[in-house]
Amino acid sequence: MAGRSLPRSVPTDPLLTSLGRGGGSLRHIVVGVDGSQPSLNAVCMAARIAQVTGARMTVVHCRPRGPAMGMLMPGWAGLLEQWREDLELEVGMEVARLLDPLGLTWQLWVGNGDPVCRLDEIASDVDADLIVVGTRGGGLLRSLLRGSVATRLLHREWRPLLVVH
Repeated sequence: MAGRSLPRSVPTDPLLTSLGRGGGSLRHIVVGVDGSQPSLNAVCMAARIAQVTGARMTVVHCRPRGPAMGMLMPGWAGLLEQWREDLELEVGMEVARLLDPLGLTWQLWVGNGDPVCRLDEIASDVDADLIVVGTRGGGLLRSLLRGSVATRLLHREWRPLLVVH
């Protein structure tokens, strides 16, 4: 018995185990995704929690803003818009690839604006019980200038926040 491990389908995290046994009830999880590996890891972790608890998921993708200096260059606006649309499509396809086989109830919200404000607004709109985000997905420069989304949410949000690496 000492050499045996639990099957993959059994949650080994104490939080997941207690939630699965009625130790808590999550109805709705909001997860932020920007296409980075940490944000996709956050989607996977949120999906794992949703599988155990039966929670619905809202996946939020905020379209990134372009640099202000770039708007002065001819043709920049069209290139930026094409990049945003391509990223939006890639994120949506990757999220669907991760979540559709699991049979979860989920929706993708795509919009503009500050990710922290949007995550907070959507979490309020759906009365989310948990927000899940990845670590430092937006890039080093953005994190240095504005702080990471996770850090900013930690200072602003009253709901439980799970940060996934």
